[in-house]
Amino acid sequence: MPEIIELIFSDLSAQFLSPRKRLFVGYLACAFCIAVLWVCVANRTSLKKAIAMIFAPAIWLSRSSLFDVICFLINRLLFSLLRPVLLTQITVATLVYQLLHLQVLMPIGALEHVNYWIAAATFTVFYFIFDDFSRFGVHYLMHRVPALWEFHKFHHSAETLTPLTVTRTHPIEGLIFLIRTAAVQGITIALFVGLFGSKVDLITIYGVSIFGLIFHSLGSNLRHSHIAIRYPVALEQIFISPAQHQLHHSCDPRHFDRNFGVVLSIWDRLLGSFYPSTDEKISYGLGPADAGFTKSVWSMYWLPFVSSFRRLTRFRPRPPKGFERLR
Repeated sequence: MPEIIELIFSDLSAQFLSPRKRLFVGYLACAFCIAVLWVCVANRTSLKKAIAMIFAPAIWLSRSSLFDVICFLINRLLFSLLRPVLLTQITVATLVYQLLHLQVLMPIGALEHVNYWIAAATFTVFYFIFDDFSRFGVHYLMHRVPALWEFHKFHHSAETLTPLTVTRTHPIEGLIFLIRTAAVQGITIALFVGLFGSKVDLITIYGVSIFGLIFHSLGSNLRHSHIAIRYPVALEQIFISPAQHQLHHSCDPRHFDRNFGVVLSIWDRLLGSFYPSTDEKISYGLGPADAGFTKSVWSMYWLPFVSSFRRLTRFRPRPPKGFERLR
């Protein structure tokens, strides 16, 4: 039992103390500074009023924010206990690397002569693009596949957004994204070791990919917040702004299934799901048709199983009022 408690405590503390985690205190501090500067300049207000707006009790003390905290603690407990049996990138990398030896199209070690920094830069850029595209792809499927949407709407049920909302995910969705991470990392490592040999390395700062560090330091946590930071039109054609992701959480039907991207908006433009940021007031959540979903934390965890099972078995009895989203 002491070992389990220590494992859980270690996992919880790492969420805020490790630069590899989205909620690292350093990234939260950067987001706060950016938010203060944005509010002061955009609203032409004082520092005191800006801070009051950022930490508005209506947001941070809302029922939705309370549910964020509860879901965060439940999920950390679950994944701390499941971690030993989860698929890892080393397992994937080993399998893919072994398969590479069975093919004849790409000679193993074909680029071993390449300069170390060229190999490392190529690996880092490839991993960033592959990782971002795969996140977009899985997110897209979570919306487009009805059975998966039943689990993903756990995240979209948030009616107020705070940085902790990023952890408001159903465990099934969490497992899907963990498998995605292991697959992307494992495949990338195996391919580049097969090409460059021991020269493969990820360019990091404090153990974090340089692109990941830049992304989080520039306010990734503001994407789940009420501070709607918009980018210039040209920049939003390439990168997803906080305001664009907030629009993704909108309960306005015009905004459904828009802006699936994490860092790059290029994927959304290619698939026609791109939507520029707007200065209009946005309401979040699933809307009145799904009000029953957040009746309790228990309903949020259990109802997706019931609804997805009915979809998968094509058993479509008339659902209780309030459990079917109007789309």
